[in-house]
Amino acid sequence: MKNLKMLAVTTAMCMSMLVVGCQKKEAPANNAPTNAAVQNANMDKDAKAKTADAKVTLADWEGTWNNFGAYLDDPAVQPAFEEVAKRDGITAEEAKAKLLERRNCEFNGMVVKGDTITFLDGFEDKGGKEVASAEYKLTDEHKTQHGSHELTWYTFESEGAKYPVLLLMEVHGEEELTHFHMRYGNNAEELLAMDDWFPTFVKPNSTMDQIIEEITE
Repeated sequence: MKNLKMLAVTTAMCMSMLVVGCQKKEAPANNAPTNAAVQNANMDKDAKAKTADAKVTLADWEGTWNNFGAYLDDPAVQPAFEEVAKRDGITAEEAKAKLLERRNCEFNGMVVKGDTITFLDGFEDKGGKEVASAEYKLTDEHKTQHGSHELTWYTFESEGAKYPVLLLMEVHGEEELTHFHMRYGNNAEELLAMDDWFPTFVKPNSTMDQIIEEITE
């Protein structure tokens, strides 16, 4: 009898140890979802960091820029208006006035450095003088439709500045005339609605041939 009791106790102890051992082996599986969640969280952080790195900044417009409209009185480009006039059935004067209205801008130079934009009354390399300067920060992004094209405008703002709200399009046309379009004013929504106004700024090393091509396009 005693032997049977001892055998029963021994068997029970072995079963208990076996159960505990199995539970210990299974424990890592119970932790698996937690580890996966941590991995996903880290991936989300990495994705957000990459998005932040890709964020638009004024560095995308860094440098010195000239107002395209300021080239339109140059004698070298006047034949271009004759070409547009013949094509559109209007006078050269009308062609020029139409383009000037569309590209009208009250400052003729811009210098973008860091977070600061300096506005000039003329081209910097021609002695243009500062008319305003302020630090700007990106506040919004807008997509608008212009004919069959979707345009993306980036809103930069500076409280108390002469031009508190700027809308900037990305620099483009590097293969021809490097330039960007912009608008300035006090209210982003009002500026977005002005879909026939495109002040344009070009690189100072732009050639007259490039300006003429832009006029006649």
